[in-house]
Amino acid sequence: MIFQLVTHIRNWLYDKHFFKSFDLQVLSISVGNLTVGGTGKTPVVEYLIRLFRGSNNIVTLSRGYKRKTNGFIIAGKDDNAKTIGDEPFQYYKKFHNEIGVAVCEDRLFAIPHILSSLPETDLILLDDAYQHRKISPSCNILLTDYNRPFYNDLLLPAGNLRESRKNADRADVIIVTKCPADLGEEDINQINNAISRYARKNVRIFYMNIDYGQPVPVFNKGNKLFEKVILVTAIAEPKPLVDFIDMNYQLLKHYCFSDHHYFSRKDLRRIITDFERYQEEGIGILFTEKDIMRLEGTKLMDIFNGISCIFSTDNL
Repeated sequence: MIFQLVTHIRNWLYDKHFFKSFDLQVLSISVGNLTVGGTGKTPVVEYLIRLFRGSNNIVTLSRGYKRKTNGFIIAGKDDNAKTIGDEPFQYYKKFHNEIGVAVCEDRLFAIPHILSSLPETDLILLDDAYQHRKISPSCNILLTDYNRPFYNDLLLPAGNLRESRKNADRADVIIVTKCPADLGEEDINQINNAISRYARKNVRIFYMNIDYGQPVPVFNKGNKLFEKVILVTAIAEPKPLVDFIDMNYQLLKHYCFSDHHYFSRKDLRRIITDFERYQEEGIGILFTEKDIMRLEGTKLMDIFNGISCIFSTDNL
């Protein structure tokens, strides 16, 4: 009740213009959610980059969650997950020749710096900015996980909601993520009806499922993933990936760390010990793409020299 009161008053102050929301000088798309983590923001941001990169000069703007730095940074060749955060570093590694990647705790403060440093920018993708109400984006995209939709959830700490369900009415577009590939029309109608209780009338609702790409070797590019796998994840919701691995490989062990976990030497030694125990059977170690970002550029990568360490790619 206390959490609901605080978030209600904050949103009311913005709705009544006691707190000001600023329109940007540039086209902007916000991607966010009502729940805490794990709704698939990163794949959606990457989808938008691929969608608009041919016709727009794009900059992604994130907070840089769990980075070891502060303030405004535009990603460069000397940056890594510790300086800009794992998700922004993933964008930079994949698209740095085509887009700009910026991080800052205060997105409103960051906008003029982006436009000054990268004046050709004509589209800013605001990563995880649904609650950042100082900015009024051109388009507000709200994500909700098919397996734990916001309309069935409760506010923190009883549930996972950052703010009340009724605040879905700020969304211009709603995407239901992590849907089964065989999602039927009846299910879609039920979800649409449930969402319509909270969203604005005629809001566009889309449905998305994750298609896992072929695992890519981190070291020796000629390596192929073995049939037996040790899986390592430090993401908010690993279940879809675990289900995929179970269907396509023999999962020997799953190391499940908390979201954005920075691996220690001890963590990796434990994984290597299991790898060596199973090695005669021929296995590979599988990380997620985001988790590999927190190892790249660190001395911890030396631990995996000579080992078939592979990461998976999440695609829309």
